Parts: sequence; C-alpha cells; structure tokens
Amino acid sequence: MLKQIKTQREAMKKTFPLSYEKRRELLINLQKAVKLYEKDIYEALYKDLHKDEWEVFVTELGIVYEEMHFAIKNLKKWMRRKKIKSFLVQFPAKNFLVPEPYGQVLIMSPWNYPLQLTLLPLIGAIAAGNYAVVKPSAYAPEIAKVMQQIVATAFPNKEAILFLGGRKVNEEILQGVYDFIFFTGSPGVGQTVMRKASENLTPVVLELGGKSPLIIAENADIPLTIRRLKFAKLINCGQTCVAPDYVLLDKKLIDKVDDIRQAFSVEGEEKARLPKIINEKHYLRLKGVLTEVGSDNFDEETQTINPTVVLNPPLDSELMREEIFGPILPIITYETLDEAIAFINERPKPLALYLFTKSKEIMNKVLRETTSGSVAINDAVVQLANPHFPFGGVGNSGMGSYHGYHTFKTFSHMKAVLHKSRAFDFRFRYKPGPKTVGIFKKLTRNR
Repeated sequence: MLKQIKTQREAMKKTFPLSYEKRRELLINLQKAVKLYEKDIYEALYKDLHKDEWEVFVTELGIVYEEMHFAIKNLKKWMRRKKIKSFLVQFPAKNFLVPEPYGQVLIMSPWNYPLQLTLLPLIGAIAAGNYAVVKPSAYAPEIAKVMQQIVATAFPNKEAILFLGGRKVNEEILQGVYDFIFFTGSPGVGQTVMRKASENLTPVVLELGGKSPLIIAENADIPLTIRRLKFAKLINCGQTCVAPDYVLLDKKLIDKVDDIRQAFSVEGEEKARLPKIINEKHYLRLKGVLTEVGSDNFDEETQTINPTVVLNPPLDSELMREEIFGPILPIITYETLDEAIAFINERPKPLALYLFTKSKEIMNKVLRETTSGSVAINDAVVQLANPHFPFGGVGNSGMGSYHGYHTFKTFSHMKAVLHKSRAFDFRFRYKPGPKTVGIFKKLTRNR
C-alpha cells in the first residue's frame, strides 16, 4: 500500500500542477463514473445502512451531483489569480494571490454518510489540482467497494486511489508522508490523525462532531419546530454529525413535551423506513445509554433503537456527556434564555446550533453570545445544503471548512505574488538615514 502511495507521488511529479483542462476532464470523468454506478450506490447504501432511495438521493447522491456540477461550472473562475491591493511603499507594483495545489493529499472519511463525505472532499481536492489517497470507513463495506470502482474508473492514471480495510490499513496509511490531510470522524480519532500529521508538519482539516444544541424559545412556532426537529433528528436514524443532540426547551412550554414524544413515536411504514444503527457495537452503546436513564425502548432481536424522548436526564449521564449519534433526544428545560446560553457555553463548542424563535432580539442575542461551527434559525441540518456556505467546526468540533468554493480553497495554498515594476527605483530605500526614516514615517502616518 505504501508502495502504491509512493508510486502515485512519483507520477505526480511528472504532471504537477494539473492544468485547467485536465482537472475539468477528471471531474467530468468522476461525474460519469458516479452516474455509471448509480444503481450499485443505491443497493450498497441499503445494505450498509438500510437507506431507502429517497434518503440516499436527498442526503448523499443528490448532494454529490450538485457539488460536481458546481465545481465544473466554476473551476475556471476559482483557478484565476486574485488581485489584491498594493502597499504604498511597493509602488508601482501588482499584487495577487495564486491558488496552487498542495500536492498529494490524504482523505479519510466516516461511515454515516459514506458517499457524500468521501466524494465531496475528493471533488475539491481534484478541482484544486491535487493527487488524492482516499480511505473510507470499513464500517460501510458495500459502498466502500462501489466507491473503489468509481475511483478506479474515473482515474485510470491514479490521480486518485482508494484503499479498503479497517484499523490496520488506517494505521499503515498514516505512516505515509502527505502534503495535506483531510479527516472526517470522531474527535478521538481526529487527535490521532493530528498527532501523526504533526510528525511531518502536515496541515490538516478535521471535520469532527459534538453535541449540537437546539433551543426552543417561548415564542417559537411549535408545530413547525416539531416537524423540523423530527426531520433533523431522525434523518439517518440520528447518525448525523450535525443532528440536534439535545433540546433546550423554555420551561413555559413543558406541556409541549407530549407533542414531541407523540411525533417521535413512529410506527408502521415510517418506522420500517428508518435507516439502521450501523453495527452491533453502536447498538450496544446506544442500548447502554438508554438503560442508564431507565428506558428500554429498544429491540434486542432486531438490534433496533426506537426514537426516544428523555426529559431532563441526569447531566452526568452518558446521554449528556457524549455525542449520541442515534435517535435519542434529551430535552433539558430552562428558566431564562441566559440560562440556556450558559448551558451551551459551559460545554465544548458545537458543530452546529439551532434556534427556533419569532424574535429577532432572541436571535441576535444567541448569535452574539454563543460560538458554533454553524447556526440555523427556525430550521436544522439543512444549512449544509448550500454550496456557498463553508461547513466546519470550531474548537473540539473541528478545524477548517469545506463545501463548494471553500473545498477548493481548503485544498489550495494561496501563494502571494508581488510583481514589481522596473520603471521606478527609489534610491532612498537603499541608504537608510535620518531623512529616509522621516519619509517612511510621514508616509505611514498619513495613511
């Protein structure tokens, strides 16, 4: 494996940096390959996560198609050098930024949205002109195999290569030397990746997770709030890094908890369509979380965790200490908005924060007094669908961002270039003295 990675690096030296025409060709190849294997994608994601056709397209395939179209359409504009203002003492001169690829990049992706979270960074890496080593999670093996076929079809000259395998493969891949690492996963594994990257001073982007809060203010539109909360929490059966992890509910709305519980009591076809918990390990973890707070809302035979609402669980329970990553919704009541904000700020900075309110005053207060990777007002999760938005965390929820142009920028080194004119050569800069110092001071103070 390391030999293949080294071979790719040697091949890269012969064609680096990739031209606009070559990058566009590769992106179109990737677009065609995804289309070619579309049926296999649907089948694989059903086997791995029990995702139906609607959920696959809305949360994975449709997003990938949109990102590819967006990158191909805007690639020439993204690659242009960008003029910036010149400093007075440089006059006359031109200053500009040139986006250039890092080189060979490593992309490591998780299992919860395996297609989207593998291909979106790959699209940006190729658009930026990099060669890519890709390692998807072993927890979603069927879609990983399909993605390996997609990558092999789209990149016959190995501009991107994808490896399958578990922890041992991850460890071996991290022994390689890369020019950039893009990791999506848990904070714990993210720390391991960052430690390995530090050995070679390799820049990294870490897309992690955390406990994203959802505040329901007293004046919220309750029916709308419940519909959108349910959608955001139960998509992919709660296995979403930006899913509302817990609700902070104004105490005056305590009577609305029964309405939330009723909405989360899914039965029949709706229950059958829910994606599955990824594997036994995660089922047992979630079962333990429920058991600790006195709930038995799970099915041992089918290893199913039923959507469950838990009111005011102990704050030292695992339910409130760790990211849930499942269809369990704790609701914490608060007396004042200041109390809710303090609750959020006492914990690690979340990947996302959600607020349901009709009040601009409440909205502005929450925006001003909290920090998170992103915020959605009167909705949840759907902020990810905008390719113009940067998506990423802050603090324990991650570093760096991507989506659309921001992915291209993430995988590009912005090289600063000064092009100085030969027409003027101010001699006073070569002979420092009292008069020269005075000229520089005057120029600086008059700005």
